[in-house]
Amino acid sequence: MRLWWTPDQRMLHLHGQLPDVLRVAFEATIQQLTERMRPAKGQAWDSFEHRAADALVGLCEWPDRNQEPTAATKPVLVVQVPASGPATIAGIPIADALVEQLRANSTIEPVLIDDHGVPVALGRRTAVLSPKLTRAVRLRDGHCRYGTCERRAGLQVHHLRPASWGGPDELANLAAVCAPHHRLLIPHGTQVLLGNPNQPDGLHVVELADLTPEQRRHLGLPPPRAGPTAA
Repeated sequence: MRLWWTPDQRMLHLHGQLPDVLRVAFEATIQQLTERMRPAKGQAWDSFEHRAADALVGLCEWPDRNQEPTAATKPVLVVQVPASGPATIAGIPIADALVEQLRANSTIEPVLIDDHGVPVALGRRTAVLSPKLTRAVRLRDGHCRYGTCERRAGLQVHHLRPASWGGPDELANLAAVCAPHHRLLIPHGTQVLLGNPNQPDGLHVVELADLTPEQRRHLGLPPPRAGPTAA
């Protein structure tokens, strides 16, 4: 994302790119906020573009920018599930590792589709982590638990041992991390947060390749493959 200011126009310009799945969540949020911006009675509607800009600015105008708004609802992701092959969002195949990241921070609505992409059954909309548990994680941590990161806004909930690897949805297996660092962590990244999240300094970052055999067993990983032996 790039920002630049033009003094003569007194305007801030924005230009950036988002990958497909993140684009879906961003676009849906802005669309929803923009549609809520109705004009006062008797006044004409402003353009969609102006209302969308106001919606984007509104996301930056929390009463306390150091705290994520607790009243905010989780984004709803409609996941299309075919009879065979990977699940998709807006027609885009998504890897299991990405589903793992999304499941703890979104409400997911599965839709069973046939071979032609036509919906045949609608699943129940569910949030994997309850709002109560999510609040408990964020209140306990207060900031991103990755290394020395102190970011407090936009925190996501991370499973230390991924649920797809057998990790439970329990407070002792959860930590708050910011979105940029969340992408670096397992199962979709190559780094691991290890330790006790209930201790202020209880977590540290380790590369997946540097895990000890005991740490691999704790995470539910098989032992690393032995390299070829010399003849």
